[in-house]
Amino acid sequence: MSWGLLFNSLALALPVALATVTVGWLAALFIASSRGGAQLLALVGVIVSLALPPFLVVNAWLGLLGNVGVLKPWLSLDIYSHGGVAWVLTLMLWPLPCLMCLGALKRLTVEMLDAEPGLCGWPLVRSLLLPMTLPALLQSGLIVFALAFNNIAVPTILQVRVFPAQFWVQFSTSYNFKLTWQYGWAMAALPLALLFLLRGRALAWPWESQGVQAEVLRNRLGQALLNLVSVVVCLFVALSVLLPLGHLLLDTRTWTDLLDAVRAGGQAIWNSFWYSAVTATLVPALGLAAVRWTGLRLTWLLFFLPGVLLGVLLIYLLNRPGLGWLYGGPGIVLIALGLRYFALGWEGMRLARASLDADLQNLTDLTGLPWWQRCRHLFLPQAGMAMAATCYVVYLLCLWDTETMILVVPPGGETLALRVFNLLHYGHHAQVNALCLILLLLAVLPLAAWAVFGLFKKKPARD
Repeated sequence: MSWGLLFNSLALALPVALATVTVGWLAALFIASSRGGAQLLALVGVIVSLALPPFLVVNAWLGLLGNVGVLKPWLSLDIYSHGGVAWVLTLMLWPLPCLMCLGALKRLTVEMLDAEPGLCGWPLVRSLLLPMTLPALLQSGLIVFALAFNNIAVPTILQVRVFPAQFWVQFSTSYNFKLTWQYGWAMAALPLALLFLLRGRALAWPWESQGVQAEVLRNRLGQALLNLVSVVVCLFVALSVLLPLGHLLLDTRTWTDLLDAVRAGGQAIWNSFWYSAVTATLVPALGLAAVRWTGLRLTWLLFFLPGVLLGVLLIYLLNRPGLGWLYGGPGIVLIALGLRYFALGWEGMRLARASLDADLQNLTDLTGLPWWQRCRHLFLPQAGMAMAATCYVVYLLCLWDTETMILVVPPGGETLALRVFNLLHYGHHAQVNALCLILLLLAVLPLAAWAVFGLFKKKPARD
């Protein structure tokens, strides 16, 4: 393992962070300045892109630019390269900066625009919009940087050596903890630096406020700028959503291999669902219970920590006499996922609590309502959407996770993401599309359940 590989990984993550922040900010500007169907379609595109399995995006571009890709005879682009990895990661991660920057843009008020009446077009962007969204840009850029650096699935599938993947290979072949500690500190230094840069910075929900009317913002931005933004946003929605979905749904292998994929991966499908569902339930619940403990902000260190390093630490701690029931069962998987994504659950619940009406909170404190009544009468009506969004994000991340689980998954505990990763890693593509379709169905399952619940809730009672 060479230190040059570490710098190559850092050099890969940096352009991904810059590209995703740029595209995400433009997409957020487009959504904030749009209305009606255009705004709805853009939001749907962002959410669908966020919910798409990463392996689906990788497999789609392998079908286009791989060794036997349909575009390979006409395009000399090499998907098996640092540029190919950066491109795929950008298509996967740009919705995150978009949502975070949209939350910042929603804080724009008419008073702020009236204070600079002569600013229009790019001067308005440069002097007002960019400075206002700079904290969100920094936050999202650092988070994307960490996610891109820690990712081992995409570089491994595209045959690009990166430091975390090589770290995983070295440990899995030798189980040499001494070598692990020798190189592990380098991967731990990155999350510490990111945690220092993010200290004291507050996030914002995209729906936290209404912001200015879209027509006002459109008039101040100008048609030329809006046309450029629209082209960029439409291009990335098409490349990150429509192309992978088209490759999935139009490929005959998706449907011919579906039943065989279900039979072969039935246990993996169930494991993926219940691991993700349990973690997405427990993590926000624990975050809500500990929402007042500001010191838990340090748990972001575990989120930024490479998943393979977290897995090694858990193996070192739990592979002990008397802990075999935990180490060799699903408990270690739930612990690994819970530790990795606890910060998201805690931060989501903190933001949800901050959005509550202060007078109602004081009233519930004075009346001494039990916690379950507070959830029913205060939290759910006012912060139910924020809580649901937090649970869903944790669910998706657990569903896609390979970095954390690749070392700790017990025998018989293989998830669907790990199964697809192994198939793509070794070049077996026959059932990949079918398995990606199942992953997509698992991803949209909570949304479908939420929609059905909403329909029954709104159904009027009969006389």
